[in-house]
Amino acid sequence: MKINLILVFLFTCLLSNIRGQDSASINQNAIGIERQDSLGEDIYDVISGYQLFLIGEGHGTKEPARFVQSLAELLLRKGNHVQIGLEIPSEQMKTYLSSPKNSNAYTSEFFINKPYDGRPCFAWADLIARLSGRHDVEFFFYDINFGEFKDFEERDSLMYLKIKKRIQLHPDWKTITLGGNIHAMLRHYNGKTKMGLYLRDDKDLQIEKRLLSIDHCYATGSYWDNSNNTLQIFQADDSYSILATAVDYENYLYLCSQIANKNFNAIYFTRKLTASPLVGQK
Repeated sequence: MKINLILVFLFTCLLSNIRGQDSASINQNAIGIERQDSLGEDIYDVISGYQLFLIGEGHGTKEPARFVQSLAELLLRKGNHVQIGLEIPSEQMKTYLSSPKNSNAYTSEFFINKPYDGRPCFAWADLIARLSGRHDVEFFFYDINFGEFKDFEERDSLMYLKIKKRIQLHPDWKTITLGGNIHAMLRHYNGKTKMGLYLRDDKDLQIEKRLLSIDHCYATGSYWDNSNNTLQIFQADDSYSILATAVDYENYLYLCSQIANKNFNAIYFTRKLTASPLVGQK
């Protein structure tokens, strides 16, 4: 059972067609990141032309949320306005939305209720709290509220429409989303169109060349999983993958947009994966 859980969580690292990317390409193109909490000019040089950043994660780990914060701060330092969308139903963030103060990020319904998966974690709440109150940052929540859909299969198409609306509301801003890695995919999954693919192919936005779908991959660490209907922390080991062995960087960004037929067009790699404590279980 444990092996099956790990395979489920490692879905994107196993399915993003890394097999087609050889060590030489990663070694040549990966950009090392010395500090996860501070991205440098070399990162900005390669991402400045993108408008929409879809960050995919396995829910409940620290590193992806930290990357979103660092990416937002890098874009803000360069004079951009940034809006950040999280895979949370807006109706569960009423406390925060009614008064976007730091403390209200932790006391909103989404975070204090019993968690079903790893999303209501301190990593997500801290992300909201640390960037709230700035005039050049806005948060929005794009998961589906109760009663908004008749069939759960509609979820990706409805989340896509919410993100599209935000992009159209602020067409000159940079938009960053953080959510499940399957939703950020740029290809079909089990024959279904996912949120990332809807956005990439949208004829109104015409954003294909300005969209970066970034999958978070790693070597070893801990993560939350509820595949057995019990939310627990498990250990992961992908230390022998090509992503872990191609370079010695502890952390790096690798753009693979020049390679066709990928689930994502970029990889954010961290040597370590860390399960974030859940707010409702403090």
